[in-house]
Amino acid sequence: MIEAFTAVNWWAAALGAVAYFVLGALWFTPLFGRAWDRAVGHERRKGERFPLSYYLVPLVSSVAVAVATAWTAEAVGLAGLWDAVLFTLALGLGIAAAVSVTNAMTPNMRHPLAYGAVTGGYHLVGVGLVTAIMLWAG
Repeated sequence: MIEAFTAVNWWAAALGAVAYFVLGALWFTPLFGRAWDRAVGHERRKGERFPLSYYLVPLVSSVAVAVATAWTAEAVGLAGLWDAVLFTLALGLGIAAAVSVTNAMTPNMRHPLAYGAVTGGYHLVGVGLVTAIMLWAG
C-alpha cells in the first residue's frame, strides 16, 4: 500500500484537485446553486460575500479527495475505462454520495433529498473527474 502512495502521479493529483475545486465553484453557483440554496433554506442576496473559510475548506477538501482518489487508484491498479467507471461508482457513489445523502438527513435540513442529490452528485462527478485525470495521466 505504501508503494502505491510513492507511485502517485502528483502533478495529475494536483490537476485533479484544481479540477474538483473548479467543478465545485460551477456546481454550487451557476449550475445547481439555487437548488442547493433552497435545500438548505438559504437566500442569496445580490453581492453577498461569504467568509474566506467558505472557499478554503472546499479547496483543502478537494486536495484531500484528489490525493485519496489518486492513491487508491494506484493501489488497485486501474487498467482502463471500465475499471475507472467501476472505481468512480464505488468511491463516488458508494462512499461520497452516500455520505452526502446520509448527512443531509438532519432534522434542520429543509429539503434533505434535494441537498443529498446536489451535493452527492457533485462528489460523484468530482471523483469521476479526478479518476479520469489519473487515468489520462497514467
